[in-house]
Order: sequence, then C-alpha cells, then structure tokens
Amino acid sequence: MSSVSSRARRSDWARLTERTLAELDACEPIYRPTNFWGPGVVQLLKDMDTDGLEKFKSWPNSHTWFYPKYGNGFSNASIAATYKAAAQVNRWASEGWVASALNGSLEARRDYDVAGVCWNHQRWPADLRNLGESPVGTPPQAYQLSGIDGIRFGRPYVNYLILLAALSNHVEVPPKSFLEIGGGFGVLGEIVLARDSGARYVDIDIPPLVTVASYYLTRLFGTDRVATYDSSVAASGPIEVTRSGVFPSWRIEDVQGDFDVFVNSFSFQEMEFDVVERYVGAVCAKGVRYAVSLNSREGTYKAEKAGDRGSMEPVKSADIVGMFENRGYTLVGQYDEPLVHDGRQVNVLKKN
Repeated sequence: MSSVSSRARRSDWARLTERTLAELDACEPIYRPTNFWGPGVVQLLKDMDTDGLEKFKSWPNSHTWFYPKYGNGFSNASIAATYKAAAQVNRWASEGWVASALNGSLEARRDYDVAGVCWNHQRWPADLRNLGESPVGTPPQAYQLSGIDGIRFGRPYVNYLILLAALSNHVEVPPKSFLEIGGGFGVLGEIVLARDSGARYVDIDIPPLVTVASYYLTRLFGTDRVATYDSSVAASGPIEVTRSGVFPSWRIEDVQGDFDVFVNSFSFQEMEFDVVERYVGAVCAKGVRYAVSLNSREGTYKAEKAGDRGSMEPVKSADIVGMFENRGYTLVGQYDEPLVHDGRQVNVLKKN
C-alpha cells in the first residue's frame, strides 16, 4: 500500500470513530455504554490515539477490555528466575515445562484441545488445525499448536472456538450467518469467515470497538466482503446487509437480513437488565434460529455506586437464558466444566 493510500485509510478510520462518537451522544440512552463500560471507552480512545490501530491487540488497556490473556503476567526474566529456584529443589525440573506453565502455554493448548474434542464434525465439519489468529493488530501472546508451524492463537480466539464447539453439537446443518453483540475486535468473524467463503458475520458494538473490528476484518477479508459504517450508510433507516459488516449498537434494529446464529460472549454480563432485555428483544425479532451465550453464572461484580467499574445490577447466565425462553427459545445445551472454567457457562438455545 502506498504512503498516500495508507494515510487515506487512516483518515477513514478517524472519520468512522468521529461519526460513531457523535451519533453515540445523540442516540437513545439505552444503547450507550453501560456503567461497566464507560471507563473502557475513554481508555481505549486514548490507546488508539497514542498507539494506533496497528497495535490494538497490545494496547495498554486491551487486556482489560477486549483481549484477555493467558498466564499471570510472568516476564521472561521472572520465568527464568522461577526455573532457577525450581531446579534447586527438583533436579528433574524442566525449563520448558516451567516456562509453559508460567507463560500460559499449557493452559492455552489445553483449551484448544478441549474445543477440538468437543467439536461435532458430523454435524458441522470444520478445519480446526490449519487456521489460526492473524498477527494483524500485534497480539501480545501467540501460542503454537504442537507439530504445526505457523498456526498461532491467543485467548480470545480459543474462547470463541470453545463457544462454537458447544454449538456444533446442536446444529442440524452448518450455520452460514452470524449476528453478534459486543464482538470486541471481531475474532468470531475471523473464525467463521476464514473457514467458509460463503459465511456472513455481522458485529454490533460501541465505539471505538466499531472502528477496531472494522479495521481488523477488512484487513483480513477486504471491503468487498466486509462492510463498514461509512458514508454509504445513512444515519437512519434500514441497513440492508447482504455481506458481513460492523455497525454501532444503536443501529441494531435497523440491520436487516436473516441470521442462523446469535452470539454473545462476556458482554451481556457487563450490561444492566433493561439493556440486555432490549438487545435480546431486537435479536429475537430477527428470528435467529440459535442463540449462544458465554457469560458468567453469577454475572460480573457489582458496582458500589454509579461510575465505579462494575454492573449496577449483575446479569447472570440464567437471566440471559430466561430472556430468550420468554421469547420462544428452548435451552438445548448447557456447558460448565470441563469445557469452560472460572464460573463461566455456555448456553445454547434454539428457536421453537
């Protein structure tokens, strides 16, 4: 890409961010960032301005808001020191094993293997071994599968593989179209679009993640396959979506088209009850066949007062299930340990 076209594209992303922020101020309040996410918008906008989209996966605040990591923050130096101490008390201690345990590699490979074992290839054939997460965005962690060179992944990628593995046990035919609310940097779109040239993915989110996901998915699949919220999209009225795309939260009711699967991963638990009810109602009105939720059984932590990080009234996994059941969906699959850990739960619902 020439320097001129590169500057022009950066200007496009700036215009997208400016547009979504301006419309955010004017949109219906229920579609604005909730109490939990208010600080996140401020921090991520600062990171974007300071470090640029090219490094969004490694922004100082990406780990907190949309790019979870494995491990407990051990540096290479602290891992080396830990191994040195371990070798003094156990002469059989392996430097490679200690490093893998402390840098998250063992945990990452375990999760990847669990997704592979759970995936139902009879219902939904999919290549899980030869496709991984793109280096676009400068990921802070990139784990490699044993014996497979060049295929790397981080925690967000594996989280979605696990979610889709659960879904694979309940679909009748491979799903082709996906609608997501709160898709982060669009990694679900990366997974489904890379594996199926005919798949369609639409992500609904708040700024600046609308910009981040648009940047990521168009870098991977091009603007012919992924639509962005540019000047071609009117500020009001129906949005016809015949291909993949990324659009802001307040336009969810305008998005047209049929979807096989709705997905929410860890974002409903960060909203208030009335907000989740509104989103679930909008999703169910589109007639999606399956709904998949990966959220906490107990919800996120409760904020002591407005403005503190946390939810004013935590939404639990069972609450999300109930909202869909009240609108004609049946719970067909529920997954806890060993598929997911730390109080998480995957629920798969099917439209009656």
